[in-house]
Amino acid sequence: MKLIDTHCHLNADVFDGHHQRIIQEANRVGVQTMFVVGWDETSSLKAIQLAQSYPNIKAIVGLHPVDCVKQPQLDWLKNMVLTNKEHIIAIGEIGLDYYWHKTPEERQRQAQSMIEQIQIANEHTLPISIHCRDAYQETLNILKTHPVLQGGVMHCYGGPASMVHEFIALGFSLSFGGPVTFKNAHEARASVLATPLDKILIETDSPYLSPHPFRGQQNEPSNIIIIFETIAKIKDINTENLETVLFENTKNTFHVKTL
Repeated sequence: MKLIDTHCHLNADVFDGHHQRIIQEANRVGVQTMFVVGWDETSSLKAIQLAQSYPNIKAIVGLHPVDCVKQPQLDWLKNMVLTNKEHIIAIGEIGLDYYWHKTPEERQRQAQSMIEQIQIANEHTLPISIHCRDAYQETLNILKTHPVLQGGVMHCYGGPASMVHEFIALGFSLSFGGPVTFKNAHEARASVLATPLDKILIETDSPYLSPHPFRGQQNEPSNIIIIFETIAKIKDINTENLETVLFENTKNTFHVKTL
């Protein structure tokens, strides 16, 4: 198998000292490549260091919307992209999170940070990975007024199925993770059904969002196999064909020839 975990946080402190085991277990179930995603300067640097240490890891670097209020400046990100291009595959995770931030000032800061990071991505011809929580229409509005030249991915898509094609029209693929396996995940399954096969990606978001039957436990990239098999059932496609489709989708979304 050649599965790709397009969004995980092996740079989280909880994984320190366990990278070799985690990567070996992921490889054992067919995970060929893992995209390690930053949420601030420290975690983004750690993603790059992991990519430097392991050939099957790629780094995604950026400032999460929840972290942008306490770390508003982005000079570090600009410098990081300039000096580590060979290891960076996208800018992320960036976006809007209205669940944790409620005030107009906080939400305005999130929007400004997202726009500034879109500009950085455009300057370096990189796609973006978007975090969105409780702000799907607002995210669409920003993407329409600040186009992303290389498109990207809606990470762990949790929005309504009715918006799927609006994001696709703006150049985005949709990634699905552990929540699609939950027994009550009717909206998530509807979104999978609404997403054309050539626009679907999969991820674990490790160490978060473990799939059923491991919900509530620490997640790892090896659990991608559960998400993969769930998507195959929802889309009524055999796993061999889905494996090929997802591999090509990942290359197309992130504009790479090899993984």
